[in-house]
Amino acid sequence: MGPDNRRILLATVLSVGILILWQVIFPSKKPQPQPKPAAAPAEVAKPTAPASPAPGSAAAAVPAPPPDAPEETVKLAGKGFEATLTTYGGALKSLRLEGDKFRKQEKDREVQIDLVHVTDGQPYPLSLSASPELGGGGDVAADPGARAPMRIVAKDASSVTFEGRVGNLAARKTFRVTGKPYELALDVELSGGAGNGTVGVLYPAFMPPETKSGGIFSGPPLDFVRPVCRAGTTTERFDLAKEGAPEKLEGQVSWAGVDQHYFVAAVLPAEPIGTCTFARGPVKGAGVAALAVPVEGGARKLSLTVYAGPKDLDTLRGYGRGFESAIDYGAVAKFFALFARGLLYVMRWLEAIVRNWGVAIILLTVLVRLVLFPLTYKSMQSMNEMRKLQPEIEKLKAKFGDDREKMNLAVMQLYQKHKVNPLGGCLPMLLQMPVWFALYAALQTSVELYREPFLWMKDLTAHDPYFILPIAMGISSFVMQKLSPQPADNAQAKMMLYFFPGFFTVIMLFVPGGLTLYIFVNNLLSIVQQQLMMKHQQAAPAPAAGK
Repeated sequence: MGPDNRRILLATVLSVGILILWQVIFPSKKPQPQPKPAAAPAEVAKPTAPASPAPGSAAAAVPAPPPDAPEETVKLAGKGFEATLTTYGGALKSLRLEGDKFRKQEKDREVQIDLVHVTDGQPYPLSLSASPELGGGGDVAADPGARAPMRIVAKDASSVTFEGRVGNLAARKTFRVTGKPYELALDVELSGGAGNGTVGVLYPAFMPPETKSGGIFSGPPLDFVRPVCRAGTTTERFDLAKEGAPEKLEGQVSWAGVDQHYFVAAVLPAEPIGTCTFARGPVKGAGVAALAVPVEGGARKLSLTVYAGPKDLDTLRGYGRGFESAIDYGAVAKFFALFARGLLYVMRWLEAIVRNWGVAIILLTVLVRLVLFPLTYKSMQSMNEMRKLQPEIEKLKAKFGDDREKMNLAVMQLYQKHKVNPLGGCLPMLLQMPVWFALYAALQTSVELYREPFLWMKDLTAHDPYFILPIAMGISSFVMQKLSPQPADNAQAKMMLYFFPGFFTVIMLFVPGGLTLYIFVNNLLSIVQQQLMMKHQQAAPAPAAGK
């Protein structure tokens, strides 16, 4: 690589480094947690009865339970989960995923992942809220009527039915286990009202305001949640950390729920219907995605599917209607989303053979090296030709001293004379960068890799807890630079030899261990390939001198 090109590469890398360091040193400010209102806590916690219907109304046939009725819960065991349903709103109080894989660290112990995240004053997921035209409060994010008590009128091992009131409507809600992984069915029947309006199917969420959203090279924690909705042909997410008015999305709703990093919980109507609204809750960090369904003539029937589980790409695609867009690749990695999916399929195929995701990443590295071998071979040939010219470059250094302009010109002429391409050594690295970004996207979005161990690491999607791999990767990068032809400029040579490996090591300290493993193995393969080529060239007989 010529001096001018090295300067370009150096400037590019330093610019990226400055952006990264700026992001780390001066992160975007997060709103500070606000104290909860001191107003009577009992009023927040206790469900409030909805407005009473007018005398003679058909809805009076289903009287509302008293507002102070004690809570009752029912547990339904589905495939891969256990759901706890409550009479407060006839809604979902808890949904815990089963299995050792779906656990998280909470303080000093591991607990099963629960996909319900609400706080005081919020309704529970899958509760209902009527519009003011139908006797509701109108505030979908903190409607006390959404937590009004309902009665359990039927239940068995796989279903439960609640009856109660939503505004001036009589409501009947039946939850059923379908037998499919992470899936419930919900049938809603509304009747006995008068006039037209809407009823919102609510999916609330709460996230402590101090929760970090992750950085450029690290994904968000599992506690980072966002209401999400697919309206029309776009999927939108709602930032709970920001202030602002409710947002109403354009287009009929295919699904709505909560995005939770490697997991999603969403309600899917039988067909796209209604509108979606994002609204902020009663406290900082609370919000809701509300699917507002039109109700005409005071009656409506709804058939809904509830999926609450991991973001498995094949499973989400099976639901159609763009449900796979629940996987968020982020602002940077989304450009490599298609490539990331391809890498994931290759790794899944390899993991099915070797039964270990770490070994699958190592084999993926070998496969990529084989695919790029023709280019890397020519690149290393070019680097070896440049190495042969090092004595001539040293002579030019002595000849021109500190006159860098003349020395660089002489070096370029030397490369041209011997037909050496100084950019040849950069091409393999540039070709590897899309693989790095795609693998990073896969590690940050693919639940298949979540909590998958390798050697001393318990989770390939998290950084190496002992920093062994980043340090080993840094040492291998130093060795690669040592074997590469050095720039004619001594300052640039020291920069390439010492600064870049060290800088790269610091960047990789908190990058997912799976990506660091890939780069480390790739470096080792590069070193081995370079050594074999050097030995081959040294062993090759010298061409006969021409007469």
